[in-house]
Amino acid sequence: MKTVTITGISGTLGKALGKEYLRKGWHVIGVSRRDDVEGKGESYSELHVSDQESVEDAKQLLDLNSDLLILNAGQIETEIGEKGLPLTEMVESMNRVNYTWPAVVATEAGNRTWKNSLEIIAIGSIADGAPSPFGPVYHAGKIAIHYFWLGVGPIIYYATEGKVKMRLYRPGAIKGPLAWAPINRLNEKGYKIRKKRVDGAPEADRVARDIIKWIERGKGWVGTWDEPISFKIFKYLHALFPNLSYKVQMLGWRKGSKWG
Repeated sequence: MKTVTITGISGTLGKALGKEYLRKGWHVIGVSRRDDVEGKGESYSELHVSDQESVEDAKQLLDLNSDLLILNAGQIETEIGEKGLPLTEMVESMNRVNYTWPAVVATEAGNRTWKNSLEIIAIGSIADGAPSPFGPVYHAGKIAIHYFWLGVGPIIYYATEGKVKMRLYRPGAIKGPLAWAPINRLNEKGYKIRKKRVDGAPEADRVARDIIKWIERGKGWVGTWDEPISFKIFKYLHALFPNLSYKVQMLGWRKGSKWG
């Protein structure tokens, strides 16, 4: 029986991934910072409790000796300060959860000698190409994990003689309450735009099946859910014309935020 370890098992996508792998007959190790996660037998086989902060936490995760490791845990801006400012504590926490600790896990994997192969899948976001003042800390962390994976992945692959493969999947919005997090920065006009996108987003089960299908095909290092045309425009604008991109974000904040 193959084993998959999934961080963020208590989240919407984590549960869906665990459920699908159980259905396929895998042993699912769910990872959470809490020890009271419901769903044993439904979304995971056993629970591994971890603070997901230190190098030691990373070593313990890799000691589970899974065939597949999905770094799915993430954090979004559910609270903000006055005038839409990111909370200082949330900036530190989100960057650690979304970028720093997954990067430590991958690097530690590269330091080991592996008899069997290990595939590490980072769950990124289509937001990694489109910075925005409406979810700046989240977007920055996802940009960072994408850059790290693409930059360090080849090093670790050859350092481990092909035993550790780092791949990344970029899902978009998933229908559910967490997809509404940025609304605390939006005015009525911005809210309507966000609502339309969230209402049209796929269910977590559908996204999980697509991710697993992509993993199993084994083709391509970066998988991507279909991007809205607006994301494609902002992605290329940011990459090709950064100064203009900044001006557009300035205009977007003035037109779409509660404080513009």
